Amino acid sequence: MGWLFTYGQTLKDAIVRRTKGWDHTGEDGVLIRSSCRKHCYRGGSFSGVLWTVWDRTFTKDGVAARPAESWIGCDLLRYQRDYGWGHKDMDEAMGPYQYSCPLGYLALVPVACETWREGVRTYHDRLKARREARRAAICR
Repeated sequence: MGWLFTYGQTLKDAIVRRTKGWDHTGEDGVLIRSSCRKHCYRGGSFSGVLWTVWDRTFTKDGVAARPAESWIGCDLLRYQRDYGWGHKDMDEAMGPYQYSCPLGYLALVPVACETWREGVRTYHDRLKARREARRAAICR
């Protein structure tokens, strides 16, 4: 899949747009409601990753019509000069090559890709080891 850019969109606009929930009623009368439970941006001034936790419910006449779904989203965000911010959306099931997802997000949704989750844990273990090494060097 490619990138989607919106002319004049700021980073803040992109984050608001990518975390906005939505409702849709199908022809069968089932209300599908998607909402972003948590999100965070990890990156800089020109590119980064937006991590999200999504919930989706399916109800008809106030009763669950299907089991609810939850997943971790990964939106790559990038600024295109003289145009604006854009995104490339993925989710955990795609096994994205990004691993900066907050560890706490893993406990919030069912596992969709254990290999990717191991990468996330390894990423955070490395960050922790670097922080501890820096602390040890400063305290000498």
